[in-house]
Amino acid sequence: MLEEFYKYFEYASLILALLFYNKYKGYSFYKFFVIYLMNILLFSFLAQTMFKNNNHELFNVYTFFEFNLIVLIYYHLINDKTAFKFLKILAIAFNVIYFISFYLLELKNYTVIIEGIVNSIFIVFFFKELLNSEKILNYKKLLPFWVSVGLMLYYLTSVPYFLLIYFYKFPSKIGFSLLHSLIIVFHSCFIFGLITCKKTESYL
Repeated sequence: MLEEFYKYFEYASLILALLFYNKYKGYSFYKFFVIYLMNILLFSFLAQTMFKNNNHELFNVYTFFEFNLIVLIYYHLINDKTAFKFLKILAIAFNVIYFISFYLLELKNYTVIIEGIVNSIFIVFFFKELLNSEKILNYKKLLPFWVSVGLMLYYLTSVPYFLLIYFYKFPSKIGFSLLHSLIIVFHSCFIFGLITCKKTESYL
């Protein structure tokens, strides 16, 4: 059931993001957020059609685009100079590791896990900056907050999930049910934020 149900949340996130584009277009990160959602659906479609019988390499390519779109999102959300510097260093480091993994094949099992950790660090940088700003007084009405909550929930939980899948031979049926549940929660945060948050204001 979840295998079919979670897809509706992916579609709903993108449709709402497009419908509310004028409302949130003042956020410089927003266009990259929309592309991020498009990227999810594009690779999901390819995995279920053209690459249905062999989609491992497809998802390896997806990791590259997913990570760099997250970098672009937080590139436009983080203003702290030290955090911004670390963001650039970590972005370069991950991309180097990613391309090396094509030559050192044992690294491929680690790239998704490393991506989840690095993306979580970006989100922590954002939350720390938000906590130290006046925007924290009205954080529930800030779209970047709900986007970051959704991403944090997904990446923090996906790291142990992929560890179990890759290294401990976790039963795939149970594993996919957990992953689909994570995706539903992940997109529910986006949907809630898109519907309830205020129109773009000056940020941080």
